Amino acid sequence: MKDANRRKFLLGTLSGVVGGVMGILNRGRQTMAAPVEPSEETPVSFRQLVTFANGISLELVTRNDKFLGIGQIKAGNVLLRSGRRPMFVEICNPSAVTLCNYTIAQQKITNNLVQLKFSMDYREGGLMEWMLHTVRNRYNTSDWAAEPQKATDTALWLEIRPVTRSIGDRKYVGLSYQYRYQSQTIPIYKILDRGTWELDGRAVGNEFWMRNSFTPSIASINSVEELYSTEWYLPSAKNPSVFQFVPLQTALQGFTFTSGRSGTLVTWATKVSHIRSLFEKPRGVDEIIHWHQHCADLGQELVTSPMEVLWAPGELDRIGQTNAYEAVRELVHETLHADIGMRRERITTYSLIEQWDNADLKRYTEVALPKILEAGVKMVALANHFQNNMNTFGVANMACTIDLKVADSVGEENLRNFCNKTKAGGGIVQMWGNTALSTFGLKQWERNGVKNRLDYLPKEGSIMEAIERSQDPFVRNPSNAIEADHYTPVFAVLNLRDPVIREYWLKRWKEAHDEIGLEAIFLDSSTNLSSDKFHFIQLADTGERNAGANNSQQLFTQRPANEPPAAILSQYHAHLKLMTEMQKIGYRYCGEDIGVFGIHRTGPNLLAKLNYLPLWMDCLTDFDTVALQKAGVDPNDIFFRGLAYRMMWYVFWDIKTEQISFNYGSVRGDFDKPNTWHISLFKVFNKVNGLMINREILPNENGVVYRTARQQVLWAFQNFDFQLPRNSVVRDETTTKSWKTRRLQAVKYHVYYITTIA
Repeated sequence: MKDANRRKFLLGTLSGVVGGVMGILNRGRQTMAAPVEPSEETPVSFRQLVTFANGISLELVTRNDKFLGIGQIKAGNVLLRSGRRPMFVEICNPSAVTLCNYTIAQQKITNNLVQLKFSMDYREGGLMEWMLHTVRNRYNTSDWAAEPQKATDTALWLEIRPVTRSIGDRKYVGLSYQYRYQSQTIPIYKILDRGTWELDGRAVGNEFWMRNSFTPSIASINSVEELYSTEWYLPSAKNPSVFQFVPLQTALQGFTFTSGRSGTLVTWATKVSHIRSLFEKPRGVDEIIHWHQHCADLGQELVTSPMEVLWAPGELDRIGQTNAYEAVRELVHETLHADIGMRRERITTYSLIEQWDNADLKRYTEVALPKILEAGVKMVALANHFQNNMNTFGVANMACTIDLKVADSVGEENLRNFCNKTKAGGGIVQMWGNTALSTFGLKQWERNGVKNRLDYLPKEGSIMEAIERSQDPFVRNPSNAIEADHYTPVFAVLNLRDPVIREYWLKRWKEAHDEIGLEAIFLDSSTNLSSDKFHFIQLADTGERNAGANNSQQLFTQRPANEPPAAILSQYHAHLKLMTEMQKIGYRYCGEDIGVFGIHRTGPNLLAKLNYLPLWMDCLTDFDTVALQKAGVDPNDIFFRGLAYRMMWYVFWDIKTEQISFNYGSVRGDFDKPNTWHISLFKVFNKVNGLMINREILPNENGVVYRTARQQVLWAFQNFDFQLPRNSVVRDETTTKSWKTRRLQAVKYHVYYITTIA
């Protein structure tokens, strides 16, 4: 979302929709920030110590036979968590039934396994997540004098196993833990996993690494009074609490990485799962708190993703930390892509043509495309040229999709010619996609009056035909309103779990690939978290709904003694599996989040990334010479290092001046224009891109080397000698010269392709 007007448009509408979507979470914020804990005055009855064969030990904490959670966890003598807050779950179902008073009913404990089965009580009362049509929470009108009751048909299991892993050149020891919930009468759709993880039992002295748009990528905790939070708090919005829990795989990196004097601590989910996470170091508390909401469909059983906690000993310098981080990140990405069957996407040279009025595709093809391709660009990104509010009705903006067909004002043939010419020049075309429809566009189908000035779109073959055939075309929130995307109700979120809607989406995008030539999609709804939506159906039985609608005598009946089953359906897997299907069609996937899947078209500005460039691989970033010079750094050095770390610099097409530019929206001067050196490095990157895996930053940050089998790619940041394993053939991709050697005298800002002679 680059355009300033669009940014104002989004921020101006934040308060209404996000307030409704996040209200439930924020209402529970104070409770979760200060969970019930054993006080110093109340002695804990029992701490059972368990020691695993790999050297990990943990405490099972109970009081008066009630299980409080896991206390201290150690690797040898090193504390991984202080244990002040016992680590355990909080479970409350959407009808305000809360589980409490957990007791160990069965246990199996060995040096390689802890299996605990819990019985529990339940109590009712308080605000439900279900809402009235007036967007007010329903209340569970239970007997407030009732004591907690035995949940006789409900059980929770916790399984903990020791884990040992070699990641990169380091050995990690730790544990894996997983919860399983079953109940015949208390359905749930999320489990809140609460814990703290701080090396040496203190947050102070730790560094918390988290690729995030709103906080420093590396947060050094130096004082108990410091605050760190991955929450997005936006003071410029009327509702500044924009996001609290953000899905782990969608918008965060997918793991946590904490570095301290005694070693490195890693946590990650080993299966693709709908997990919302919040990480905080609160003011006045010497702990780093991890909250994970493990989400699923509402049901009688919920099994969480296994969560691993890993520790490796030894204090590392910044280069050692970064290499360790990269090795773990690779494990996370490889594991989760394989789990869901998705191909890993890799960044490439990238340009963007984004015009916020009616686009002239013929002009793009004749004037813009030759200059873009000449600059070494391999992926040419276009805005949304399917039917949208702007190109169809001339209102609002082009992100508001009306249908998945090329707009007449754009011209399908014009888009096809653009794709063909791009492909002939060695590139591919990416276009915006959106998993929501314009509510403005939907109004045109309500044709119960005489046509007056509005040119109706034909219904035949349109998405409206699919909507009429589908059972649940849109995602509904707890009040039964259509869920909004992009923080505003002008976007009606499509239900990707509805087979008719899904079939229509895939059919249209396949036609766009096969018949027009599109080969990449930028999913514009990813940062707006369409994947984090839940489809709420309070009366899920269609037969009962239809009977009620046709029987006027039921208009004034009372709520039944036992309410019929409801449905809450997560959109998370549907979103990711849709992108996997898109890849099978032939598309490359780009998202606006900064998580595990796809390449990424968002993040903080360049200055915020400046000290953490290696963390922002496979992300697109604005290159700003003026800002870098004001910050006192060499723009050429940053340009080279960014490419070396697999970041990519945007190349924008400036509509007004018809020039390529590093600056979005204008060419401020010659410094915004890619020069011959920039373009030569883009072309070098294209040559070696396929081999840039298994990254290692060299000592003293002399350069970056990528190794695959008998091949290496070296990006040199300094003049230095680089020892090769045996006689090798070296090609300087900067000069195209080749020679044989065992010791490479690398030259600053040169890129080398190295093959080892057998």
